[in-house]
Amino acid sequence: MKFLDVSKAYFERFGRPMIEESFPELIGHYAAGMVGRGSECFGYDDRVSVDHDVEPGFCIWLTDDVFEECGDVLEEAYERLPSEFMGIRLLDKSMHTDRRRGVFGISSFYSEIIGYPDVPNDSLIWSSIPQYALAEATNGSLFIDTNGEFTRIRNGLLNYYPSDVVYAKLSKCFITMAQSGQYNFERCIKHGENGAAVLALDTFVREGIRAAFLMNRRYCPYYKWAMRGLSEIPGMNTLYQALDYLLTGSNEGSGLIRKISAIEKVSQMFISWSRERGLSESNSDYLEQHAYQIKEKISDRKLKSLNIFEA
Repeated sequence: MKFLDVSKAYFERFGRPMIEESFPELIGHYAAGMVGRGSECFGYDDRVSVDHDVEPGFCIWLTDDVFEECGDVLEEAYERLPSEFMGIRLLDKSMHTDRRRGVFGISSFYSEIIGYPDVPNDSLIWSSIPQYALAEATNGSLFIDTNGEFTRIRNGLLNYYPSDVVYAKLSKCFITMAQSGQYNFERCIKHGENGAAVLALDTFVREGIRAAFLMNRRYCPYYKWAMRGLSEIPGMNTLYQALDYLLTGSNEGSGLIRKISAIEKVSQMFISWSRERGLSESNSDYLEQHAYQIKEKISDRKLKSLNIFEA
């Protein structure tokens, strides 16, 4: 059973009764669920996941005024809930682990994850928030929301980046892919700089994954789940296989030739998708030209004035 299901069962068994019986004044003033950092919030947990930082529990979110009034008392009650449930028990945590379960003020919860307490109302703020942070802020499951404030922010983030921010981030992905993959990878090999070649490939793949998520209006998760997340996007199987080969195939002999071919294949896929979506009209086979065409679509002056690498 996935931890999200365990968490919901734990809430229904212990959390909801705790609130309704001991804090009836909070009925109509709280939200609860499992959202945030950790493989379990993405549904990616498995047997290996329970060896660290996984515990029976859930999150309770309160508006700032309610949190100020009774957050500490509610947290004390939460800490008294059973430490073991359905075979999962509270383990000793690393001292560097952030608190992921318990009672939170809504504003502080979102500020901790995305660096902003609400749905951003400015393109530059939106642009400053990485995809992985927004993926963490919108993943998981909301069990109950009795006043709607948590849902309001969650839905606002799920509506995705404004179009101008997508253009800015996508143009950055394309120009970085052009430089790292189409240009520098083979040159690094010819220079005998194999480590640099691997870094070039890594950069190309990372930016390709981010670009794929942007074009599908999804937030790319933290790097160790990015490939898995890509595999779950409909129509991305060919791209997934090509990027996976670039990461795992040999850089020697015929492997090098295949990798150069795979880089061009991936590049042409993105160029084709850009043309189909009306993002670029360039006939160039080089992604950099398409990057600048996409950047020209930005209407927000402040965002457009940024260097193409700053989004």
